Amino acid sequence: METQISGTVETIYKLPGWMLAWFYATAVVCTWDASFIILRPWTLPGGSLFPYWSPYSLYIAVDQRYKDVNDPFVYGISLFNYLEVALNVITIILHYRNSRHTIPLAFTVTVMTFWKTLFYFYGFSELGGGAAFRMGNTAWEEFLLVVVPNGIWIIVPFVVMAVLWSRMIPEQLPASPDWASAGSVKSRMRSYVLHAKHA
Repeated sequence: METQISGTVETIYKLPGWMLAWFYATAVVCTWDASFIILRPWTLPGGSLFPYWSPYSLYIAVDQRYKDVNDPFVYGISLFNYLEVALNVITIILHYRNSRHTIPLAFTVTVMTFWKTLFYFYGFSELGGGAAFRMGNTAWEEFLLVVVPNGIWIIVPFVVMAVLWSRMIPEQLPASPDWASAGSVKSRMRSYVLHAKHA
């Protein structure tokens, strides 16, 4: 029995393997992406650091915010990326320490990832002022180079949130104790009033 209880305690605060891999991937990719923005113009084509970010030559041709060094929106998103990475790393550490804070923090940082990506899609759209950064694009280019890769950061976080939500909410809440029932509360209130009158 002790072994069974011990096994439960050892796994209850840990993330599933696929989810842990996602947190590792998020930390790496978000660091790489944010650093591309923060280190511009050296990371842009022709810059000394561009060989480390050469795949971006295709992306910046479609999402033109990424090559505009004067655009504050994408710069701000990148700063939030660094915060997200820090929380991802803390989540991974808590996982290996089997901390009871692992699941709540994992859920919190995943919500950040989910909404940050949706907000970036808004900024890319015409409603968010992104029309000036999409000139010359075809719908197919935007779908392949923007919607698909960024959509991963909406779909996977949504699945992670759904799984973690069930881990945080008990399957069956305990019944209300007798002392908390409406009748019991009224009875106690009446006794308090009677006691106050005769005091």
